[in-house]
Amino acid sequence: MRRTSRTLRALATAGLMTVAGVTGGLATAGTATAAESGTLACGWDPDAAAGIAYYNHCANNRVVIRVERHNASGYDQCVGPGRTYLGSTSVIKYAWYAGRLC
Repeated sequence: MRRTSRTLRALATAGLMTVAGVTGGLATAGTATAAESGTLACGWDPDAAAGIAYYNHCANNRVVIRVERHNASGYDQCVGPGRTYLGSTSVIKYAWYAGRLC
């Protein structure tokens, strides 16, 4: 009886480790594929190399985003579908969905 339960535990542990390994590999592969294809992220989407801040809205409506600045107060801005230019990353710190339509 003890040998059987030890064997079952070992098999179950090995099975979980295999599933975790496969799942982790798939997640990594998916991320690499999206990055390689040049797919834009939804939401805050800065171009660090160019120093330009963007907000990419992926739905087919207009929403209010909150734009945070480094050395000034933030402001609300209405954006439509697609990538919206916000300014230089030296001025724009971050932008996020404010939770309402405009």
